[in-house]
Amino acid sequence: MNKDISIWMPLYIGDLQAKFARMTAEQIGAALLLMMDFWKNGAIPHDLATVCSITKLPQHTKAKTLLNTLMALELFEVESEQIHSNFLSSLKSQALQNQQMKSDKAKNAAQARWGKSASNAQASTKHRKVNAQAAPEKSPSITQVMLESCPSSSSSSSSSSSSSNFEEKNESFLENSKWI
Repeated sequence: MNKDISIWMPLYIGDLQAKFARMTAEQIGAALLLMMDFWKNGAIPHDLATVCSITKLPQHTKAKTLLNTLMALELFEVESEQIHSNFLSSLKSQALQNQQMKSDKAKNAAQARWGKSASNAQASTKHRKVNAQAAPEKSPSITQVMLESCPSSSSSSSSSSSSSNFEEKNESFLENSKWI
């Protein structure tokens, strides 16, 4: 299974609304773009030109103000000339664990469903092969089963499956049957 979760990112509305409460619409949009870039690509170079490119902010002063705000909100940190987010790294780790757990559950469910069915199908196929190899005269026809279950005046019901006994029962049945 693909372990790449970069195609989606959880957004916890209540948490983000609380963090973005005092930000402008432009800052919120820029912050989300920065968060998405970090989620997909990892650490971001601590360079205002790069931040402006990612956030689409037109001025370095706006980018610097945004970074200061995001660090105060503990959404991002600057370490070794790179911008990191412990907040997003924690969410990403949790998402990977959830994905692995769901994958394991799906594999176990498939094994439980199809693993048993596969062994049953093999046993059923084997059983059919054994029945197909049996002599056709040993398996009773529907007529034979019906004749054995019907009482006959000439003989008692017998479980013998020989062909002569079958012919006798058949003749007896036809003689005693009255067709209107």
